[in-house]
Amino acid sequence: MKLIETIGALLVLFIMLPVLLNLWELGSIELEKRQAADQLLAVSKAAAAYVRKHQTDLLTQTSASSGPAIGTDPLVTEGFLDAGFLGHNVWGQTYQITFRQPSANTLQAVVLTTGGRGQDSKDVRFATSVVPSAAAMAGGAGGFVPTGVIPDQPSSSLRGAFGGWTLNLASVGITSPGPGHLGALSTFDSSSLGQDFLYRVAVPGHPELNQMQTELDMTDHAIRNLYEVQFTARTLDSETCDTAAEGRLFLDNAQGLYLCRNGKMEMMADTGNSTLFKNATLAKDGDLIDKPSCPPGTDTTPQIFVAPTIAAAGAAAPPITSFQAWAVNASPTQWQVHLRLLTTDDTLGWVNPASDYGRIMVCTTCAKGS
Repeated sequence: MKLIETIGALLVLFIMLPVLLNLWELGSIELEKRQAADQLLAVSKAAAAYVRKHQTDLLTQTSASSGPAIGTDPLVTEGFLDAGFLGHNVWGQTYQITFRQPSANTLQAVVLTTGGRGQDSKDVRFATSVVPSAAAMAGGAGGFVPTGVIPDQPSSSLRGAFGGWTLNLASVGITSPGPGHLGALSTFDSSSLGQDFLYRVAVPGHPELNQMQTELDMTDHAIRNLYEVQFTARTLDSETCDTAAEGRLFLDNAQGLYLCRNGKMEMMADTGNSTLFKNATLAKDGDLIDKPSCPPGTDTTPQIFVAPTIAAAGAAAPPITSFQAWAVNASPTQWQVHLRLLTTDDTLGWVNPASDYGRIMVCTTCAKGS
C-alpha cells in the first residue's frame, strides 16, 4: 500500500472515530436505561405484593401524609424479590418504598431511588433525558424527579413518564431524593386489594380472600374433581322444600343428611345416619325403648320392629312350640317390648322368659305411614 493510501485511511478513521465512540456510548446508555427500568419495575411489583399481604396492617398505619417506609430487604425476606437481588441499580441508586392512604381503604406505594448518581452539571442529559427515558421504559407506573427547570415540573414532585401523572412529594410527607432519580407509583383500592374478589390461591395471613360472603350460583355448571364436601351442621326446623329448594342437601345435628326431593324432606340413608342400623339393640321382656326423634318436614313417624332372637322357657324347659314378640306404647317418647313363648308342656301356658333365656332384636327408625 502506498503511503498516500495509508494516510488517507488513517484520516478516514480519525474522522469516524468520534462517531463510533458516540454510537458506543449511546448503546451503553440504552443498556443502562433498560437495566434501571427493569429493576424499578421488579421493585414496584414486589411492593404491590407486599401491600396485598400486609393490607390490614398498612390500612391502620397509614394516612394521606404519613406511614411506614421500607427498603428492599423485607421484599427479599418475604420472597417478593429474588434472594440475590441487588439493592441498587446501575447508577448506584438504592430503593425506598413509602406507603400512604390518600383516601379511606385506598393504599399507595411510592417507590423512589435515592443516593447514587443524581443531577450532574457536567452531563445535563442524565437528569433531563436519560432518567425520564428509563422511567418511560418502566411503563405507566414509572416516573422520575424533574430538574425543576421546566415550568410546573418542580424537583419536589414525582412525575409520570410523558406527564401521565404527578405526585407532590412534599404534600404526602416524602422528602424528594432530588433530580436524576427514578420512581414509581401504585394505587390499590378495595378491588385491587382483593377485598371484593375471591382468590383462587391462598394468600398467607388473609383467609378472608378465599371466603364467600353470598350464595354461589353456578348457572347450571358443574363442580368437578371435589376432594371433599363439608357441611355446616344445624338443627333444622322451619325449612321447606319448595321448587327453588329442590335437590338441596341439609345436615341436621341429630338426624344427619336429608334431601329436598319432590317437594318433601327425605333422609339420605348411609352407614352413618341409617337409624335402622344405628338404633338396633338387644332387649329383654319388659324393657323400655326410646322412640327416635324424626326430622321435621319428612312426613315420617317413629316405628319399631321386634323379633325374638334367643328364647327358652328355662334351663330345663321342654321344647318350644310358639313364641311372640311385640311392642306397645308406654309413653309419647317410649315403647315397651315384650317376649313370651309356649312349650310342649300345656300346664305352663305362656311363659315370659327371664333375661338369661330371652332376647328381642329391636330396630327403631322413622318411616312413612302408621
